Amino acid sequence: MVKIIKMLAPKGSRCRPGYTLKPEYITIHNTGNSSKGADADNHGAYLQNSGQYKTVSWHYAVDEKQAVLCIPENEVAWHAGDGGNGTGNRKSLAIEICENSDGNLKGATDNAIELTAYLMKKYNIPLKNLKQHYDWNGKNCPHLIRKGKPYDWKTFVAKVAELLEEPKKEEKPKAS
Repeated sequence: MVKIIKMLAPKGSRCRPGYTLKPEYITIHNTGNSSKGADADNHGAYLQNSGQYKTVSWHYAVDEKQAVLCIPENEVAWHAGDGGNGTGNRKSLAIEICENSDGNLKGATDNAIELTAYLMKKYNIPLKNLKQHYDWNGKNCPHLIRKGKPYDWKTFVAKVAELLEEPKKEEKPKAS
């Protein structure tokens, strides 16, 4: 399982309004930030500092090393672009996949797949409720996955589904 660390945005800030969230969906994003150093730590630090004054946020930022929890899983994050009462914002956990040029996109995406499966099991979220940012407001996001980098959406979902399946127990041969 991917390592998870906490770098929570300040309580009561614009990016962390404190509204209660009972997760029913998971929404996948790419950060849109290919700058060197724009890894998960950097995205966590952003919401703790200047980003706290904006109405934009996410629950997790994920890179090839770890997942950084920025908004608690039981609180709303502003990520879906579907309004203050939209289903995406109010009922969905947001995972941002880092795409920094000095990072490893495949590693970050693989960690996001692990995190997604973990959260889906934890909250009993069905696979049909795994969404792209695009599904909430038509934005071309996660733009890299939508281009097939490093996987297309169908492959991303299939990899999550594979992790959700319980390992099958081997049947022992019957004694004769």
